[in-house]
Amino acid sequence: MQSQTLAAEIRSKVGKQSAQKLRREGRLPGILYGKEAGNVPIYVSAKELEGILDREGDNALIKLITEGDEQKEFFTVVREVQRHPYRNQLIHADFYQVSLKEKIKSTVPVVLEGEAKGVKEGGILQHGAREIEVESLPVHLPESITVDISNLGLGENLTVGDINLPGEVKIITEPNVVIATILSNRGTAKKEEPEEETETLTEDAE
Repeated sequence: MQSQTLAAEIRSKVGKQSAQKLRREGRLPGILYGKEAGNVPIYVSAKELEGILDREGDNALIKLITEGDEQKEFFTVVREVQRHPYRNQLIHADFYQVSLKEKIKSTVPVVLEGEAKGVKEGGILQHGAREIEVESLPVHLPESITVDISNLGLGENLTVGDINLPGEVKIITEPNVVIATILSNRGTAKKEEPEEETETLTEDAE
């Protein structure tokens, strides 16, 4: 995975009003933290970060260049992003400094590929875990993991243990976690309930 470059400015002011002003200007408030970086409030271009995440996914390796009296570079991954509840726009981001020589753990989305033969036979595909945890050097961290389910038959499932990744990427999630299952679509026979015999009692009205 190649790193993406993003310029960052150190925030001189923090707080709700300052953050709102930055957002109105198209800038995204955030935090840069890590061993060397410490804990620094910053802001970046919201549009540029959105573009990186759209192209590279949430596990994008970003070379953050901080401007100011002394320009510094930090390799980072976005640990958390916050979005507006209904506008879906970015409102905050946390950048975690990483070392290119040290492995990190991260969750990676799982993408199902192909049409399972069990589905062709009338079964129903049930998606299990949609992401798994892996460990690797930042440059080897996958954007997503694609698994082929074409050979999955009725009543069969695919687990994390069935996933094969390059040697530089280690899967942390337990191997028995189910990724996909093909359920039978047989209609359940309706059980006929015995009709209850009701006695009609006729009383003499005499």
